Amino acid sequence: MAPLGEMRARPPRTAPAPRRPRPRLCLPFELAAVAAWIAVIALTVTGAGAAGDAPHHHTAPSHAAHAAHAVPGPGVFGGLPMWALMCVAMMLPAALPALAHVGANSLRRRRRRAMAGFAAVYLAVWTGYGALLLALAPLWSRLPADAVLACALALASGWQLTVHKRRALRDCHRSSPLPLSGLPALAGTGRFGLRHGGACLRSCWALMLVMAVAGGGPGMLGWMAALTGIVTAERFARTPRRSASLAAAALAGAALAVALTPALS
Repeated sequence: MAPLGEMRARPPRTAPAPRRPRPRLCLPFELAAVAAWIAVIALTVTGAGAAGDAPHHHTAPSHAAHAAHAVPGPGVFGGLPMWALMCVAMMLPAALPALAHVGANSLRRRRRRAMAGFAAVYLAVWTGYGALLLALAPLWSRLPADAVLACALALASGWQLTVHKRRALRDCHRSSPLPLSGLPALAGTGRFGLRHGGACLRSCWALMLVMAVAGGGPGMLGWMAALTGIVTAERFARTPRRSASLAAAALAGAALAVALTPALS
């Protein structure tokens, strides 16, 4: 044992300083998505957001071809405002990682402004796609609703397995360096929102086409929940390619079920 004079005095032990909880940067946008879901459900249940009702299976075929219900999503749900509300509910959750990136790489004094600018550009991309679908709606509005939906599901299933889907999904997971202040910061946030929104659109356009032709009424909420689950799973999964393949199988099964429903009824 060393002599007392050679023993080194040990510093007194102190308790570690408590860690300050990190703020939830995306909480306002998470709440916005929840509020959009509540609004869509309320408008759907009350019928306030629909311009027509979904068809009944006992509708005569001669009348079904001319029914107003065959007009797809944007036209039935009350036009572009309802489509934009659905995009907030369905697509904003998938953009939360990108929003967190914007918030973490922006100055504190302009963090919320930068995140709001990114979200505005991102949702504008999806609103523009809704406007395109609204313009194209007359092309399939008089076709049998079940056939249109089955074809849209089959198209979405096939798109999930293409190399273009894989590339777009990979681009959805990419971040971007952002300037910190001034006009370059504003422009950088806008470019990132446009690039991320474009990648998300290339990845999920077929899924949202299904949403557009699914028709109104309470059944629309089921499709909305299922498609939101697919989009969110692909964005947060560790292996997005596997998630896309599983979604392709589920969409193919749904297409077959919808196609066989008229024959079985």
